[in-house]
Amino acid sequence: MTQTASVAWELDLAPPRPPWAQMAIDRWLLTRAESSTVAPVVRLYGWDRPTLTLGRHQRVEEEGVDLAACARHGVAVVRRPTGGRAVLHGPGLTYAIVAPLPHPGATVVACYRWAIAPLFTALAELGLEVAELGRSHGAAGPAALRVACYAAPSAGEVALAGRKWIGSAQRRLRRCFLQHGAIPFTRDAASLADCLRFPDEAARTRWSVALARRTADPAPHLSGHTPATLAAAIASGYRRYHHLAPWRPLTLPEAVAAATEATRSDPFWTLGEGWRAA
Repeated sequence: MTQTASVAWELDLAPPRPPWAQMAIDRWLLTRAESSTVAPVVRLYGWDRPTLTLGRHQRVEEEGVDLAACARHGVAVVRRPTGGRAVLHGPGLTYAIVAPLPHPGATVVACYRWAIAPLFTALAELGLEVAELGRSHGAAGPAALRVACYAAPSAGEVALAGRKWIGSAQRRLRRCFLQHGAIPFTRDAASLADCLRFPDEAARTRWSVALARRTADPAPHLSGHTPATLAAAIASGYRRYHHLAPWRPLTLPEAVAAATEATRSDPFWTLGEGWRAA
């Protein structure tokens, strides 16, 4: 798919929403893109509470997610429509891109690179030391071998100062795809470990330390930036990279409200609402 200056993509820079609302909107946009011809959409959003998102195919009990612990710590748990592993969302930004496939038969990797390339440009222009990870790494410790996104950095992901920073996941349909990515402002391996099951506290600490060694600590690099300023820079980066017309604000129909409530009440998508335990 070749973009020109006459193409106006849709942009959503809305305030933080509840986790089930964010996932319902992304699912609705993916369904819309599959059933009709629409321009790509870029969403840059936050969460109104600490949230653990799980990949679409993750099995909670088998992969060590501790829903009771999430409730104790006030962490909501929802499932993403994309694949991948568990991500704990705190201070920071999430990007979501819904777009037609770049070309017929486009691979997952081709879609990923098409979606992520403007991020590298925008972040580098902010003076951030970003680069592609050059190779994949094993997961950080056996206790959560499959569960955590940031436990297994993969080639091509966005690294900051040489360590994984932005974790992404994708879902492709016949005509379109959705890609999610977490852009954390802090490194908090201990809080993620608190949401998982371990045989004992020593194992939890070892896993947390190992994860921290593999991931970037963005806080020192983001001094002076907020999620809002970073979102504005990324949106500008997408426009320049793809030579786009000015953004059109994303307008959500009333049907999305019903989809949001359906998502909230469906245990497949909303696995835990720890925020109620506070």
